[in-house]
Amino acid sequence: MTDNIASPITRIQQAALIFVMLMVFTEALTVAFSIGAIMTKFGASGAHAGFVATAQGLGTATAAMVGTRLISQYTARNLIAFGLVLVAVGHGLSLVATNVLMMAAFQALGGLGTGLVICVVLATAARTPKPELTYGWINGSAGAYLSILALVVPKLLIFGGFAALYGFYSLLAVVGLLCLSAIPNVRAPSSARASAATDTGRFKIGKIAHKSGWIALFGMGIFYFSIAGMGAFIARIGVNLDISLETIGMAFFVGGMLTIVCPIAAGFVGARFGSTRPLLLVGGLMCLTAFGIAVSGNSTSFLMGVPMWIVLPAILTPSFLGGLAVIDPTGKLAGAQPAFATLGGSMGPMIAGAVADAGGFGTLGIFIVCVLTIGLLLMGVATLRADGLRQHAVAVG
Repeated sequence: MTDNIASPITRIQQAALIFVMLMVFTEALTVAFSIGAIMTKFGASGAHAGFVATAQGLGTATAAMVGTRLISQYTARNLIAFGLVLVAVGHGLSLVATNVLMMAAFQALGGLGTGLVICVVLATAARTPKPELTYGWINGSAGAYLSILALVVPKLLIFGGFAALYGFYSLLAVVGLLCLSAIPNVRAPSSARASAATDTGRFKIGKIAHKSGWIALFGMGIFYFSIAGMGAFIARIGVNLDISLETIGMAFFVGGMLTIVCPIAAGFVGARFGSTRPLLLVGGLMCLTAFGIAVSGNSTSFLMGVPMWIVLPAILTPSFLGGLAVIDPTGKLAGAQPAFATLGGSMGPMIAGAVADAGGFGTLGIFIVCVLTIGLLLMGVATLRADGLRQHAVAVG
């Protein structure tokens, strides 16, 4: 067992980490379809169906925050095994739920497993020699997986409805357990040990650095609130524009294909342009995309906007998490990212559903743009800090 700052992870181990992350992340990637399945199964409103996603997200956020404490005490293999079991059980029990409250409770249980697995994977990735590239591969793999899911899930719903979908989720977690032997048997170093080992111009650990990281993570929570709030109702917005589920699925497929290449390319670019400029560019494009999807009322704008809504966050993630790795090389800030992302994302569908129910999808689009802007501004606190550390490293190097 090792606990080095730059973990000696082989390509097979990296692939195994990405694979198990995707297995537990399937429900989150297909939330636009699972929300509809819950509404149909239980006759629930958009807000009530969003409450189930909120419960799942709260479980994920809780486990991710706890996981940042556990990653220096237990190995990645043991933590991931426990997380996969929780995910399989949570989705399996969802099949026997008879109302929305039971469904929410079982999804919260599965969310605990999801948060633990994702925390371990992202924290381990932050300790690799080139974290931006590692995160690029993670997001690129998610894009490839989403492309497959975008074609499979609509057909699965048509064939077997709610039961087929959640049975599928549970089965995938079981499949993930088969890869445990390939998971690296490593754990994160303590903050003090990491600070001593990486006390160079590139890595500075202190109260100011950590505050900027936590402020930015809060902003990322708001960012994902916007993504999930819009994403949960994209399918419904499309149906309201008389677009078929298959066509909407194809738009997701295109977005997934773009998400295969673009994040990997962003990972190879690495820190050449820092972390702040990508934040400004991607943030501006996302605001325009939200308008095209929800406010324009035009089917062409919708179909062009859906792939952009999928790929743009994936492009931004490598540079942002790479910035967090500069601020904190232990990986604990990066490991906490799922907590903030899923907490914000879990509240997004519920509140977005209430906004859409009250004012329609146009009002939802305007609301999303406003909230998104706030999140981006807070994320900039850490990207500016990371860019400053990089410039200092170049100056003294």
